[in-house]
Formats: sequence, C-alpha cells, structure tokens
Amino acid sequence: MKILKLDNVDLTYFSTNGETEALKNITFTVDSGDFVSIVGPSGCGKTTILSLISGLMKPTKGKISINNLKNDSSFVGYMFQKDNLFEWRTILGNVYLGLELQKRKTKENIEYVNNLLKKYNLWEFRNKYPKQLSGGMRQRVALIRTLALKPSILLLDEAFSALDYQTRLNVCDDVYKIIKQEKVTAILVTHDISEAISLSDKIIILSKRPATIKKEINLTFDKSQSPLNRRGSNEAKKVFDEIWRELQ
Repeated sequence: MKILKLDNVDLTYFSTNGETEALKNITFTVDSGDFVSIVGPSGCGKTTILSLISGLMKPTKGKISINNLKNDSSFVGYMFQKDNLFEWRTILGNVYLGLELQKRKTKENIEYVNNLLKKYNLWEFRNKYPKQLSGGMRQRVALIRTLALKPSILLLDEAFSALDYQTRLNVCDDVYKIIKQEKVTAILVTHDISEAISLSDKIIILSKRPATIKKEINLTFDKSQSPLNRRGSNEAKKVFDEIWRELQ
C-alpha cells in the first residue's frame, strides 16, 4: 500500500539576489513498511526533501500526499544527526516528552512507551540521565521518543553520522530491527552508500542541484539478514558500484 507520494515536486528559493532552483520534478512513492534511502551529491537537496515531507517547508510546485491526505504532516516523525536528549531529564522523562507536548500522555500511550523500553533493553535505565548512557543507547532512546507518537513515517536525517564507526554499525542493526519489528515506514538521508544499501528496500539517487531523480534501485536482500550481514554480500558490492557510477 502506498503511504507517501511526491508528485512533480519543485522547490525554488527566492531572495533579493534572485532565484535558486533546488529541486525539480521530484516524483516517487513509498510503500507502507518500506525503508527508503536518499543519496546524492553534497548540497543537492536531500535534507530539503525531508523538510518538505515533514511540512517544515512547502513546495513551490507539485503535491505531497501522506496516507492520501494532501500535504498532511501529522503522521511524520523526525530524527536528526544528534539525539537532542535533554540532559536534565531522565530517560523516561525524555521519551515521554513528545506525549507531554502534544497532550497525549494517556495511560494507553504510557504503557506503549514503557513496553518499547522493555522490549529493547532500556527499561532498567529509565531513571538514568542521558550522560550516563553510551552513544548507541542514546540513539535508541531518541528513536523510542519519536516512536512514542506512533508516526506513520519516520524521517532520519544522517541519524547515525555523529557516532564512531563501530558504534554506528551496531546502532544501524539496532535501529533497523526496531523499525522493522514496529512496522514503521522509514526514509533515510545519508552520504554513506554502504549504510544506505545495508538498510534499504529502495534507494533513490539524486543528481546535483537542481536535484532530479537519476535512478531508483529496488533491493532484493533476504529480509532476515541484518544490515551488518548485508554489507559483505555480493549484491551489496554490485549495488555500491552502480550507485558510485551514478554519483560520478
């Protein structure tokens, strides 16, 4: 089932110095439960696409539909490069934050969040503070804080780039497992081609600015494989070479 559709989306920045065309004729769909990655040259507009999907920006032209609701961003969760946890709040306080801000801290939602913490081995740390957790654990807390609001689509903007390489590999496995088990649709922006390949069901390759879609690649990995195991496969090597050629 299609959960997201971008239809001939353009974005142009206007200033006193003139116009800058950022995106041109961006058209793609995302199926429910899929993990999609967007790759492309630096500055081509990858994060801009996430901003449009989230409703933080409006397209100059074209339509964005989520769950068949035109330009509706109420079902979207957003994870940034840093975990942005509040150091003065406990882990429990951090994961409840979105529910508090949206006045949705009901018994049902509290139980849902608590179960997520238990399910993904964070419950025993609920009364700790972020500085007492490793970088990988902090990122899992940030993910659960976002999932607490039960988004239909999860946007990840270079969500693992602040971590060291070894931690990054482990966190990718953890986050992928959580996203798939909770049946969340995810869209990742990344500069790391191997990361995109290891996590994705589909990869969208953008051109330089003004960004157009150069190619979409559907991946056929065994769904039971972890991202770490995918990285060393022959298919991953072939897809890496294909994406690298497109980016050049």
